[in-house]
Parts: sequence; structure tokens; C-alpha cells
Amino acid sequence: MDNTTIKDYLDSDQEVWDQEYKNKTWDYLADITEFSRYSIVYGYIRRYLGTNGILDMGCGTGILYDTLLDNEKEGFTGVDLSTEAIKLASQKAPANTFQVGNIMDYTPQKQYDIIVFNESLHYVTNTPKVLLSYSNHLTSNGVIISSLYSHKNINDPAYTIIENKIAEMENSPDFEVLDKVSLFNHQAGLKWYIHLMKRKDVNS
Repeated sequence: MDNTTIKDYLDSDQEVWDQEYKNKTWDYLADITEFSRYSIVYGYIRRYLGTNGILDMGCGTGILYDTLLDNEKEGFTGVDLSTEAIKLASQKAPANTFQVGNIMDYTPQKQYDIIVFNESLHYVTNTPKVLLSYSNHLTSNGVIISSLYSHKNINDPAYTIIENKIAEMENSPDFEVLDKVSLFNHQAGLKWYIHLMKRKDVNS
């Protein structure tokens, strides 16, 4: 009998991230091929943003922040594991807007209208538990936006991990999926799943 345990997350190492940001490995995230994905995320933000701001978990160098209008940046917090990414992001915003933190143990310091997991849920274990924990820091009408890249090779373990995470989110008894978009960029051959979710009323 095969007792091999299949991981439900991708490995994430701060030193590796820092080196990759130094090497500009992730600069392509600001390219036009990523624009459509950010446009969908931003569209949800425009619909649901109130006065309590956005928490961007896995913010990188602040690309999502760059898409926002000045008034939409009020109350924004960006968190990333990479110190190098946060150094770059912090150059474009007031002090403490961007913070170094681990998605698995970071504790938000206030309530937000929107929490964005932009290509970051790949790196968490027990996705429903993580989402439930973060949802405690949403306003009563707050929403979660998740973007997950779908790997091209269906035999890649990462492909299975992402598909399983999507199933976990969509089948969670704690969340309602308000919208789901499957986005395919024909020019680059890239596909993403973008979910808009709201925590169900605990009293219902």
C-alpha cells in the first residue's frame, strides 16, 4: 500500500524569494500578459471597496497597488514573505503600507473591505482554514478575491494542488462563491481561476 502523503501546498522559502526578486525573476508580472488578470481583480475591487481598505496577501512589489486610484489606496496593506519585494514596494507608498509577513501566521491589525490572495494560496496548507481565519478580519459585507494560476502540464503536481484548492474553496460550507472566472491568455498560453467569495452568515 502506498502511504505517500500528497502535499496540499507548494514550498515557499524566503531566501529563494529574495534572490528571485533580486534577479528580477518576477518582473514579468508587470507585463501586458498579466494585465487581464489584474483587470478582473480590480473590477471586483471597484464593486466592493468601502472605507476600510484592501489587504493584499502576497503583494510582491505592489503591482495591484499600482492599479488603484489614489483614493482607493487609503487603508491599503500589502504583505509579502520577501523582504526584497517589500523594499521595492515600499518606495511607492507611505511608511508601513507594505509589510514583511508569512501568510500562514500573519495577523491583520484591522478589518478590511477586501482581502486579496493574488497567486498566494498556492503556498498555504489547509486552504479553507486559512480563508476562514482571514475572514474574521473582514467587514460585515467584506469579500475575498483569489487568483490561482493553472499549470499547463496536468502531470505536474502543482496542477493537482491548484485543482484541489479550487475544489476546497468551492465546496467550503463557510463561503459562498459570488463569482468565478476562468481566464485564458491566448498570446501567452496562460490560464487562471479567479474567485470572488463571501463568508456565509454564521447565524444562518
